[in-house]
Amino acid sequence: MTFLFNFVGMKIKINIRLVAIASLFILASCGENSKKEEVKTADSLRTSTVKIPEELKAINEQLDANPNSADLYHQRAKYYYKNKDFKSGLDDMMKVMQIDSSKAEYYLTLSDLYFVINKTGNAKAALEKCIKLDEKNVDGMLKLAELYLYVRKNEKSIEYINMALKIDKYNSKAYFMKGMNYKDIKDTAKAISSMQTAVEQDQQYYNAYMQLGLLTAAQKNALAIQYYKNAIRIKPKSIETWYALGKFYQDMEDWNNAIACYTTLLQFDNNKFTNYNMGVIYLEKMKKPDLAINHFSEAIKLDPTYIESFFGRGLTYQSIHNIKLASEDYQACLSLNPNYEPAQLALKQLKGGK
Repeated sequence: MTFLFNFVGMKIKINIRLVAIASLFILASCGENSKKEEVKTADSLRTSTVKIPEELKAINEQLDANPNSADLYHQRAKYYYKNKDFKSGLDDMMKVMQIDSSKAEYYLTLSDLYFVINKTGNAKAALEKCIKLDEKNVDGMLKLAELYLYVRKNEKSIEYINMALKIDKYNSKAYFMKGMNYKDIKDTAKAISSMQTAVEQDQQYYNAYMQLGLLTAAQKNALAIQYYKNAIRIKPKSIETWYALGKFYQDMEDWNNAIACYTTLLQFDNNKFTNYNMGVIYLEKMKKPDLAINHFSEAIKLDPTYIESFFGRGLTYQSIHNIKLASEDYQACLSLNPNYEPAQLALKQLKGGK
């Protein structure tokens, strides 16, 4: 049954390169909308009978009284950005630039809007203008560094990070991004060191703790446990962290702690991957076939095309000599994929090799 255990990798995907790339740009756009109404474009809001959110209504009223205020258009552009109406945000930023193109902060907002619609060249130009206007603008430097990281120009990214650190040597985001660059070029030691400096500057830095957990877990270093627990301290219901911690325990063959983490995770995220992993542990390592069947069945309920769970349940039935149900699960695998070799071999074994 060692074949089945190799499938534990079929799990929630944790992209250790991109967990936080674009964090400065993207996370800023994920703020909660204080109103439930769908945010429409600026023109439609002015002509529609739809109730306008109070925050937007207040800005519009000020603009009616001060139609040439770049600051007010900028304020409204940031509102649109926060509420994911990027077209209206860009329209307002064009008006801002027509009125006043001399403020570095305007170019930061413009770069955010360009970046989120994948116009990275425009975003880069806006950030370069920002830094030209304000040579000590750390936010602009770090966003440029992020753009270069995004396109894997790591040396250039680190150059801008170092520029920012000369101005603000305690900037946790700068150390985090430096760590992401080092991880990208597979310098794990420097990546870990930079992430550790990031959490020294900000002990609530969830993404840095998560990255430290992933990096040390890849080394099979028990420090990963504490890093993941720190991440959970900050986000108690983080699906990715509970899963990663459970998977680390599983990889280290600490079955009881793995089950404990997965059980906690299932209380607020009943996903097929966690159920599958628990089924594997109960079948192959803890020899509890009834519990294994329950979890494989739950994974199948969540995803009726999850072929590995059908195979796992078939193996479990076979282990308790329920040949009929084992055969049905192996047949289910072949109905999903007629070329699924593990099920072909298992059925051949059930038939005595004939």
